[in-house]
Amino acid sequence: MPIRVLDPRTVARIAAGEVVERPASAVKELLENSLDAGARRIDIEIKGGGAALIRVADDGCGIPSDELSLAFTRHATSKIVSFDDLSTLETLGFRGEALASIAAVADIEVTSAVSGAFAGSRLTLGAGHHEKIVPAARACGTTISVTHLFKEVPARLKFLKSDATETGHIVNTVANYAMAYPGIKFRLSVDGREILSTPGSGRLRDVAAEVLGGDIAARMIEAAAAEGLFTVGGLVSPPDASRANRSGMYFFVNRRWIRNSMLSRAVEEAYRGLLTVGRYPVAVVNLVLPPSDIDINIHPAKTEIKFREDGKVFDFVRRAARDALLCGSPVPAIEAQTPAAGETAAPYRPGVFKPSPSADDFFTRAKALSSESGPIFSQALPALRPLGQLAGCYILAEGPDGLYIIDQHAAHERIMYEKVLVERANRSPSSQALLEPQNVELSPAEAGRYPVLTPVLSECGFVTEAFGGRSILVRAIPQALSGGDWRTALREFLNSPESVSRGEERLAELIACHSAVRAGKTLSIDEIRVLLLDLEKAKVPNTCPHGRPTLLKLDSAALERHFKRA
Repeated sequence: MPIRVLDPRTVARIAAGEVVERPASAVKELLENSLDAGARRIDIEIKGGGAALIRVADDGCGIPSDELSLAFTRHATSKIVSFDDLSTLETLGFRGEALASIAAVADIEVTSAVSGAFAGSRLTLGAGHHEKIVPAARACGTTISVTHLFKEVPARLKFLKSDATETGHIVNTVANYAMAYPGIKFRLSVDGREILSTPGSGRLRDVAAEVLGGDIAARMIEAAAAEGLFTVGGLVSPPDASRANRSGMYFFVNRRWIRNSMLSRAVEEAYRGLLTVGRYPVAVVNLVLPPSDIDINIHPAKTEIKFREDGKVFDFVRRAARDALLCGSPVPAIEAQTPAAGETAAPYRPGVFKPSPSADDFFTRAKALSSESGPIFSQALPALRPLGQLAGCYILAEGPDGLYIIDQHAAHERIMYEKVLVERANRSPSSQALLEPQNVELSPAEAGRYPVLTPVLSECGFVTEAFGGRSILVRAIPQALSGGDWRTALREFLNSPESVSRGEERLAELIACHSAVRAGKTLSIDEIRVLLLDLEKAKVPNTCPHGRPTLLKLDSAALERHFKRA
């Protein structure tokens, strides 16, 4: 095939693919233009996950009528003049590619007016062709409507995810910029329903309450530090308000939202010794430093960044977060969990354990189990006889082939996980009605996923209903959580992106985690016996739902060799 120069239309579509990866990419570019235009209020409306409609309206400086067409020409920008301007850049956009890229893959209508003008102007673009500019009524600012996104690129349209998933990405994008600019009012509506609305008060905590939830925002600790030309400010969560993933960590450099693993590690390092393994903090961190110390021109979407002094930035952010935690958080206290003299161990929460059998001859049970019909699983445990507890965390049990040491929390998690899945498969979830319905205020991301995940919640024992705005009423909860932390389980489920793809498994994991007996809980011998009975019946008793081992076996033969009996 001979070498040829591609036609301009093909070049435009290829270039657009680097900037506009999905609807959220278009929203990001339009938001950045509004912010660079000095807007104090930005309204975003989307439909069909952003593929059907994206509309962004602002009260910024507007675009003059004679520059309206030029704004959609590739590499046309008002933000830089020469390459050297990149070293002192203070705007979010600078390449002049955003509007041209969006226009190459969608239909666009833009209405804009500048201060002091008699009227505004409207420009309509379809399939990349400019149409006639006509006068239009509009106050100072710009409104851009993007419809039929990717209609000119069917392959890209085919690979978009579900409307719920694409909406989730858009909600996250708007939330990111709302936290970067707390002094600006943001309003986001999805398919006619308001999802996000920030007050524009200038207080980060007010925006965090809207995005993360009022309960956690009220508890977050302010972090602020300065060193030379570096400053950092934001909010970090107390150690007991953690998440199971990094979705609650937000980073901004000179008010630009970025992804940066080094900054994530710096914040996580600040929590070393304060958080358990596998838990992550909630943090909003805004780092300010001279533009000459960063390179933002390394990715078309401008979401990645390079620092001139990585080590210095890492240590600065880590120390700022650590100092805030040590000053704002009480020192954790370790309390003994063993019963006082004359007391018996507290019973388990209702709905977790059944009455224990009186017989404790594990060899008799082993014989009975071996005679039962049904499939034999390769990981099935032998019958175990309880011996006691070690350090309030581990159960010691005797088996026909040695000594078993069992992590009581991990083992109970496995038991509860399989129980929830069985009830879900049998369509017979055990629910506990609440004495009074509880109102739960959802974050924008949680509210966006709630309609999609409602059936899964119902099938696992939650009875909920929408209660206006982003509130829901919880009328009943899974029986297993009747004495556990059902609010945290519900929020982590709605907050987890993977809940959309593996809903029932994810919810079963959370119910199991927040209903299982904790490490440090003193168990009676009867409670240990029931837990062992249930673990013997588990299909996969060797690991908890997260893959952590539940038990360790010391072989009888190994013990005999160690004590020179073999």
